[in-house]
Amino acid sequence: MDSTFTLLDLGWQPYFQQQLSLDDLESNRIARICSHQDNTYELIDESGLFSLSEESEMPEMTVGDWVITDADHLFIRRLDRASVFDNIAANIDTVFIVCALDENFNLPLIKRYLGLAHEAQADAVVILTKADTCEDPQEKRAQVERLDPILIVETVNTLDPDSMNCLSPWLKKGKTIALLGAQGAGKSSLINTLMQNDGTSLPKIGTSDTLQPTPKGAILLDTIGLRELQVAQYGAGKIESFADILSLAEDCRFSDCQHQGEPGCAIAKAVKQDRLDEQRVANFLLLRSEETDDGIKAKSKPQGKFYRSAQSDVRARKHSAAE
Repeated sequence: MDSTFTLLDLGWQPYFQQQLSLDDLESNRIARICSHQDNTYELIDESGLFSLSEESEMPEMTVGDWVITDADHLFIRRLDRASVFDNIAANIDTVFIVCALDENFNLPLIKRYLGLAHEAQADAVVILTKADTCEDPQEKRAQVERLDPILIVETVNTLDPDSMNCLSPWLKKGKTIALLGAQGAGKSSLINTLMQNDGTSLPKIGTSDTLQPTPKGAILLDTIGLRELQVAQYGAGKIESFADILSLAEDCRFSDCQHQGEPGCAIAKAVKQDRLDEQRVANFLLLRSEETDDGIKAKSKPQGKFYRSAQSDVRARKHSAAE
């Protein structure tokens, strides 16, 4: 028997409410897609689950989309999206970008995840894990915070529920969250702790786990496509294991600095001040010489306009609806 959910339980926002007509409110059905398999969408509304066959005249739709059907479950339209990740996940409010503060700390990869979230029109919070394995957690956190002055960065212990309280503002009912992060970043541990519910089971949404209600009320959206997207398009390359050097390079006086004696080279300055190992720099320069110039630019290009860029019409409408 299907569990009963309200639209708010399923992640409903004022942004979607303002798109409804009188017919929608009086006689049509409002549902959210919770899975898509074999040309069939599984949807859930306040009455329970139902299926919708994929038709050629339908717009692109994916998990997380809100759909209007008539009383007989015939498709009418898809609501405008608040965010979309390459048509594999839609209407995510906040992305938790998870990065470990160990040897896998990767600042350029965080930038790329931030770029992905910005392009999708979703907000992002960087969550740093495994601080106990890091000798300088505050310095690495400062590196992340310098990416943007209004970027929110939190450090948590993924095994301690109390340390997760800082995430509560993004876990309220009506919100939809997703996680991005490299393998070993601590995503699974974070999810397991977030889903702890004093031994009581949470109601299940649909026949898959792509949409999961969290104890605090938010919806966790987790799809295979979203996980594969981050691996295929945003996986770390060898050069990005030198995240600390790539970060320093952004402070060089010249944007095309080759770090081989140019004035104002931040890397040379760090070596002189014993803040950076000279052999590590040599290894970095050797590896960089094996890459093409275009490849280096693509892997280390700063994303300095994540949150400072002009807000799109979609983002403006979201905030307007929230008010």
